[in-house]
Amino acid sequence: YDFYCFLEDDLVLHDPMFFVKLQWFNRFGNDQNLLQANRYEVSAMAPVAKVYIDGPNAAKATAAFQNIQEQPVLDASVMGAALRFERAINPHSGCFFLNQAQMQAWASKPFFMDRADSFIGPLESAASLGIMRTFRLYKAAARNAAFLEIQHMGTAYLGLVGREMRISPALATRMQGSAATEMPAQTTGADADAAESAGPNS
Repeated sequence: YDFYCFLEDDLVLHDPMFFVKLQWFNRFGNDQNLLQANRYEVSAMAPVAKVYIDGPNAAKATAAFQNIQEQPVLDASVMGAALRFERAINPHSGCFFLNQAQMQAWASKPFFMDRADSFIGPLESAASLGIMRTFRLYKAAARNAAFLEIQHMGTAYLGLVGREMRISPALATRMQGSAATEMPAQTTGADADAAESAGPNS
Protein backbone atom coordinates (compact mmCIF):
# COMPACT_ATOMS: atom_id res chain seq x y z
CA TYR A 1 0.00 0.00 0.00
CA ASP A 2 1.03 3.61 -0.46
CA PHE A 3 -0.09 4.46 3.09
CA TYR A 4 -1.37 2.71 6.18
CA CYS A 5 -3.76 5.11 7.86
CA PHE A 6 -5.27 5.52 11.30
CA LEU A 7 -8.01 8.14 11.51
CA GLU A 8 -10.42 8.92 14.31
CA ASP A 9 -13.99 9.19 13.08
CA ASP A 10 -14.42 12.90 13.87
CA LEU A 11 -11.67 14.06 11.51
CA VAL A 12 -12.18 15.33 7.95
CA LEU A 13 -9.57 15.69 5.21
CA HIS A 14 -10.17 18.62 2.84
CA ASP A 15 -6.73 19.08 1.26
CA PRO A 16 -6.48 17.22 -2.10
CA MET A 17 -2.69 17.54 -1.84
CA PHE A 18 -2.52 15.95 1.62
CA PHE A 19 -0.86 12.71 0.56
CA VAL A 20 1.36 14.46 -1.98
CA LYS A 21 2.69 16.58 0.88
CA LEU A 22 3.32 13.49 2.99
CA GLN A 23 5.22 11.86 0.13
CA TRP A 24 7.26 15.03 -0.33
CA PHE A 25 8.11 15.12 3.38
CA ASN A 26 9.24 11.49 3.31
CA ARG A 27 11.54 12.24 0.37
CA PHE A 28 12.76 15.48 1.95
CA GLY A 29 13.83 13.76 5.15
CA ASN A 30 13.83 10.03 5.70
CA ASP A 31 11.46 7.36 6.91
CA GLN A 32 12.51 7.89 10.52
CA ASN A 33 10.77 11.29 10.39
CA LEU A 34 6.98 11.25 10.51
CA LEU A 35 4.89 14.34 9.79
CA GLN A 36 1.71 14.70 11.82
CA ALA A 37 -1.22 16.90 10.83
CA ASN A 38 -2.28 19.98 12.79
CA ARG A 39 -5.90 19.57 13.89
CA TYR A 40 -8.20 22.57 13.72
CA GLU A 41 -11.80 23.64 14.28
CA VAL A 42 -13.74 26.30 12.36
CA SER A 43 -16.94 28.23 12.93
CA ALA A 44 -18.43 31.42 11.51
CA MET A 45 -20.25 32.00 14.81
CA ALA A 46 -17.33 31.73 17.27
CA PRO A 47 -15.18 34.61 18.58
CA VAL A 48 -12.41 33.37 16.27
CA ALA A 49 -12.98 31.64 12.97
CA LYS A 50 -10.29 28.96 13.23
CA VAL A 51 -8.35 27.37 16.06
CA TYR A 52 -5.53 24.85 15.94
CA ILE A 53 -6.52 22.72 18.88
CA ASP A 54 -3.41 20.73 19.87
CA GLY A 55 -1.45 23.19 21.96
CA PRO A 56 1.85 22.27 23.60
CA ASN A 57 2.02 19.82 26.44
CA ALA A 58 4.64 20.21 29.14
CA ALA A 59 7.80 18.52 27.86
CA LYS A 60 7.68 15.97 30.67
CA ALA A 61 4.38 14.61 29.33
CA THR A 62 6.22 12.84 26.50
CA ALA A 63 9.79 12.70 27.84
CA ALA A 64 9.54 8.97 28.52
CA PHE A 65 8.64 8.27 24.89
CA GLN A 66 10.57 10.75 22.74
CA ASN A 67 13.60 13.04 22.76
CA ILE A 68 12.44 16.30 21.20
CA GLN A 69 16.01 17.66 21.32
CA GLU A 70 17.01 15.18 18.61
CA GLN A 71 16.79 17.07 15.29
CA PRO A 72 14.34 19.58 16.80
CA VAL A 73 13.77 21.62 13.63
CA LEU A 74 13.69 20.91 9.89
CA ASP A 75 13.70 23.82 7.44
CA ALA A 76 12.75 23.47 3.80
CA SER A 77 11.72 25.48 0.77
CA VAL A 78 8.78 24.52 -1.43
CA MET A 79 7.94 26.55 -4.53
CA GLY A 80 9.84 29.49 -3.08
CA ALA A 81 8.09 29.35 0.30
CA ALA A 82 10.15 28.81 3.45
CA LEU A 83 8.69 26.04 5.60
CA ARG A 84 9.57 24.95 9.12
CA PHE A 85 8.76 21.67 10.84
CA GLU A 86 9.26 21.22 14.58
CA ARG A 87 9.40 18.18 16.83
CA ALA A 88 5.91 17.77 18.24
CA ILE A 89 5.76 18.56 21.95
CA ASN A 90 2.15 17.45 21.65
CA PRO A 91 2.31 14.63 19.08
CA HIS A 92 -1.40 13.79 19.17
CA SER A 93 -3.30 14.38 15.94
CA GLY A 94 -5.96 11.70 16.18
CA CYS A 95 -4.46 10.16 13.04
CA PHE A 96 -1.28 8.99 11.38
CA PHE A 97 -0.23 7.96 7.89
CA LEU A 98 2.66 5.54 7.42
CA ASN A 99 4.31 4.53 4.18
CA GLN A 100 5.37 0.92 3.54
CA ALA A 101 8.82 1.27 5.09
CA GLN A 102 7.44 3.04 8.15
CA MET A 103 4.77 0.43 8.69
CA GLN A 104 7.38 -2.30 8.51
CA ALA A 105 9.62 -0.43 10.94
CA TRP A 106 6.83 -0.05 13.49
CA ALA A 107 5.62 -3.65 13.07
CA SER A 108 9.15 -4.88 13.82
CA LYS A 109 9.20 -3.23 17.26
CA PRO A 110 8.58 -5.43 20.32
CA PHE A 111 5.91 -3.00 21.53
CA PHE A 112 3.88 -3.17 18.31
CA MET A 113 0.21 -3.85 19.14
CA ASP A 114 0.99 -4.15 22.86
CA ARG A 115 -2.10 -2.05 23.74
CA ALA A 116 -0.14 0.14 26.14
CA ASP A 117 -2.12 3.17 27.34
CA SER A 118 0.58 5.13 29.17
CA PHE A 119 0.25 8.31 27.07
CA ILE A 120 -2.71 10.25 28.57
CA GLY A 121 -5.21 7.41 28.07
CA PRO A 122 -6.25 4.56 25.76
CA LEU A 123 -7.58 6.77 22.94
CA GLU A 124 -4.55 9.04 22.81
CA SER A 125 -2.18 6.10 23.17
CA ALA A 126 -3.80 4.23 20.29
CA ALA A 127 -3.28 7.23 18.02
CA SER A 128 0.09 8.47 19.22
CA LEU A 129 2.09 6.24 21.57
CA GLY A 130 3.36 3.58 19.17
CA ILE A 131 4.45 6.02 16.49
CA MET A 132 5.99 8.34 19.09
CA ARG A 133 8.16 5.49 20.36
CA THR A 134 9.17 4.52 16.82
CA PHE A 135 9.69 7.75 14.85
CA ARG A 136 10.76 11.35 15.22
CA LEU A 137 7.38 13.13 15.07
CA TYR A 138 7.09 16.55 13.48
CA LYS A 139 4.34 19.07 12.88
CA ALA A 140 4.33 22.12 10.64
CA ALA A 141 5.38 25.13 12.72
CA ALA A 142 2.88 27.82 13.69
CA ARG A 143 3.92 30.16 10.89
CA ASN A 144 3.00 27.52 8.28
CA ALA A 145 0.62 25.39 10.32
CA ALA A 146 -1.78 24.96 7.40
CA PHE A 147 0.80 23.06 5.36
CA LEU A 148 -0.57 19.80 6.75
CA GLU A 149 -3.84 20.11 8.61
CA ILE A 150 -7.01 18.15 9.27
CA GLN A 151 -10.38 19.35 10.53
CA HIS A 152 -11.72 18.23 13.90
CA MET A 153 -15.49 18.29 13.51
CA GLY A 154 -17.55 20.33 15.95
CA THR A 155 -16.59 23.31 18.08
CA ALA A 156 -15.63 21.73 21.40
CA TYR A 157 -12.37 23.69 21.51
CA LEU A 158 -13.68 26.87 19.90
CA GLY A 159 -16.17 27.06 22.75
CA LEU A 160 -13.26 27.31 25.20
CA VAL A 161 -11.68 30.35 23.54
CA GLY A 162 -11.61 33.25 25.97
CA ARG A 163 -12.46 30.97 28.89
CA GLU A 164 -10.18 27.98 29.44
CA MET A 165 -8.08 28.88 26.39
CA ARG A 166 -6.34 32.19 26.92
CA ILE A 167 -6.36 34.91 24.28
CA SER A 168 -3.22 37.01 24.00
CA PRO A 169 -3.65 40.81 24.34
CA ALA A 170 -2.48 41.26 20.75
CA LEU A 171 -5.14 38.88 19.45
CA ALA A 172 -7.82 40.46 21.64
CA THR A 173 -7.03 43.81 20.04
CA ARG A 174 -7.32 42.30 16.57
CA MET A 175 -10.67 40.76 17.49
CA GLN A 176 -12.25 44.05 18.57
CA GLY A 177 -14.76 45.09 15.95
CA SER A 178 -14.25 41.88 13.96
CA ALA A 179 -16.92 39.17 13.74
CA ALA A 180 -14.41 36.38 13.22
CA THR A 181 -10.66 36.02 13.28
CA GLU A 182 -8.29 33.16 12.60
CA MET A 183 -6.50 32.26 15.80
CA PRO A 184 -2.78 31.69 15.22
CA ALA A 185 -1.56 28.25 16.17
CA GLN A 186 0.93 29.58 18.70
CA THR A 187 -1.89 31.07 20.82
CA THR A 188 -4.13 28.03 20.91
CA GLY A 189 -4.51 24.98 23.09
CA ALA A 190 -4.09 26.91 26.35
CA ASP A 191 -0.72 27.41 27.99
CA ALA A 192 1.65 24.60 28.93
CA ASP A 193 0.20 24.17 32.42
CA ALA A 194 -3.37 23.90 31.15
CA ALA A 195 -2.33 21.58 28.34
CA GLU A 196 -0.50 19.35 30.79
CA SER A 197 -3.61 18.92 32.92
CA ALA A 198 -5.98 18.53 30.01
CA GLY A 199 -3.80 16.35 27.81
CA PRO A 200 -4.20 16.40 24.03
CA ASN A 201 -7.85 15.36 24.18
CA SER A 202 -9.68 14.05 21.13
